[in-house]
Amino acid sequence: MVKIRQPPILGNVLAGIIVGPAVFALVQPVDEIEVFISIGVFFLFFLIGLEEIDLPGLFGILRRRLFAASAVGFGIPFALATVFSFSIDTDLVRALAIASVIGASSLGVTAKILMDLGKLKSSIGLEIFTLTAIVEFIAIIVTSVMIQIGSTEVLPNAPDMAWLFMRMIIFFAIAGGFAVFVFPRMLRYIRKYMKVKEIYFGIVIGIMLLVAYFAEISGIHGAIGALLLGVALSQMPRTEYFETSRGLHSIGHGIFIPIFFAGIGLYFIPSFFQLPILVIGGFLAIIIGGKFFGSYVAARIARLTPPKTVATGVMAKGAVDLALMLSLLNVGLLDENLFSLLVFGTLIMMVISGSVLQRGLGGKIEVKREPREALIPLYARIAFGDSTAKDVMSVSLPHADKDLSLSQFVQEHLDAAKGTYLVLDSGNRLLGVVSIREINKVPQEKWKGTKLEDVMDINVTTAHADEDLFSIIEKMNVRHYDLIPVVDTTDMNKVIGVITKHDLMQMLVRGDKDK
Repeated sequence: MVKIRQPPILGNVLAGIIVGPAVFALVQPVDEIEVFISIGVFFLFFLIGLEEIDLPGLFGILRRRLFAASAVGFGIPFALATVFSFSIDTDLVRALAIASVIGASSLGVTAKILMDLGKLKSSIGLEIFTLTAIVEFIAIIVTSVMIQIGSTEVLPNAPDMAWLFMRMIIFFAIAGGFAVFVFPRMLRYIRKYMKVKEIYFGIVIGIMLLVAYFAEISGIHGAIGALLLGVALSQMPRTEYFETSRGLHSIGHGIFIPIFFAGIGLYFIPSFFQLPILVIGGFLAIIIGGKFFGSYVAARIARLTPPKTVATGVMAKGAVDLALMLSLLNVGLLDENLFSLLVFGTLIMMVISGSVLQRGLGGKIEVKREPREALIPLYARIAFGDSTAKDVMSVSLPHADKDLSLSQFVQEHLDAAKGTYLVLDSGNRLLGVVSIREINKVPQEKWKGTKLEDVMDINVTTAHADEDLFSIIEKMNVRHYDLIPVVDTTDMNKVIGVITKHDLMQMLVRGDKDK
């Protein structure tokens, strides 16, 4: 598959179909193989949470156009699939479960194509990446709820649903506290005092499986527990993150995850072709046409150009979709025929979207504007690599004097309504930051008598010159400022430069040309 420029996942699934009951029947999904498949599910969801879901970045754009566009991109195929499922006498929970996996997108496939074509570090690469990441996140949340509902013996009422969400929140809070406060210290202790070869593998894998187990006995699907742990651990410090990710990625994608996808092929049965032609045609039309239409509308709402190319990237399906489908099969929300039909449609979509996106991005694309609205840390982690603050920071500081009145500040700085300014003393020592947000808290008739020092935010998040860019972007999203001051490591109040979102976007558009 790699040789013919197709996703390796496609080869894994086809291998399972070929050796499984669907073709040669050389391998059956016996208990021993199902153990590997189950562990593969845990690895896959853990790595999706660790590498593909970026909560600070997603929350940072929650109220923006891009998030609304992504919701529409998921919602259109979701609504079409729900209505169609009802039309063939499917009950509510099953209809919503089917619709949720049809509405899903897979960031892994899209990111791989963008990287292979050298388009990830480009404006259109950022737009496709971010939109797909949000759609994937929405789909995982909705399908996770369906999996939890499907795991219960009776349809839950409103209090049961509330308790279901509460359990997931409590579980995530515990996992998040462990990931932020305990796990990094544990890794540092191991690195300092224990010299056992590859002990990180044992520690992290053991914790992942324990969390999946405790999730199961808590009434949460084990794969969702692994996903939540991965999301929590994604906020670790950079050194611990890469050390954890590197080891888990190697063993996961080297052994268990390929077996998991081959296992999907073992459950594939060609008898789904005996389903009514209306059912087959309807679902395939929604998976392909409905998904593209939803992605195209999303691109138009977000004002991303060219919309057809963006839509082709956003509609990509792959690992997430297949994993969620198998989870729905295991909890009884999909029967084998419908599962096989959805897998068949997903494989077709993987080929179509991958091939069309490669052709669409193969030539020179004219982008009329610099990308805006979103720059999530997950993207920076992949696109910017080891770049640090000193690679992009500007020594030209947008600053203002603390004794200026608000009216003077607005008159002297015409872009005050759009930007953030540092408030510095005569020695470039940081006193605070001010933006239109702080100014608007004061009635306009009081602007003349109010000074900047009266309204400035003194709780300023700073960075140092050697800090990695994805950590800095994460700080921007949390604080909702469009700049981060870079301070001297020997004097944490002395500003030596500043990083703005505009500077990061410019670095993105330039790509590697200036390096």
